[in-house]
Amino acid sequence: MKLAIIFDFDGVIVDSYEIFKDAFVAACFENGYQQISTKKEFLNLLDGNLYESLEHTGISKEAIQKILKKFKENAHLEHNNLKFFEGIRETLAELAGENKLFVVSSNLSGIVQDLLRFHKIMFFEEVLGSDKGTSKVKKIESIRAKLPGYDFLYVGDTKGDMIEGRLGGVKTVAVTWGWHSREKLFEGNPDFIVNTPKELLNLARDLQN
Repeated sequence: MKLAIIFDFDGVIVDSYEIFKDAFVAACFENGYQQISTKKEFLNLLDGNLYESLEHTGISKEAIQKILKKFKENAHLEHNNLKFFEGIRETLAELAGENKLFVVSSNLSGIVQDLLRFHKIMFFEEVLGSDKGTSKVKKIESIRAKLPGYDFLYVGDTKGDMIEGRLGGVKTVAVTWGWHSREKLFEGNPDFIVNTPKELLNLARDLQN
């Protein structure tokens, strides 16, 4: 079967929790939103869509756009310090040989693209960050519309990723090396759960056989 694999970026491809959290919380603070400061408060936002979770706390869409702009400035200062998870680059290279790969992320497209380009990781058909829409569901649906006849996986590391992937009409894969715990990931009812990039590669191959 023809398979398209859609990846979250932070917590799946790069180990970016501290940098992302610090840049995002600072952007919130600098725009007058100070309700998010602890690790638990930040991770709770990822039980669903990050930006919808902010809206549910009462912050306006206009304020969220200001936060995104400031987050971009803060994150760009640190993006060269992001580290790839062990084995993920090799797995991506293997998967790209037989499948179409995409990124759908809450991060900004430019940050993701710059980092991938810097490390010569040129395996992705398209990168859709938060500047191209804050709804992962809509971005996943847009990819599905371009590839009739394909089966799809969305690979994420949070409960919210699992929920949005399912709402986007694709099978979901939870990775245990990211931001949410295994227990939290199970709350999102993933179709599959993997513990290493190698397991992800084997899962994709099994699905194609």
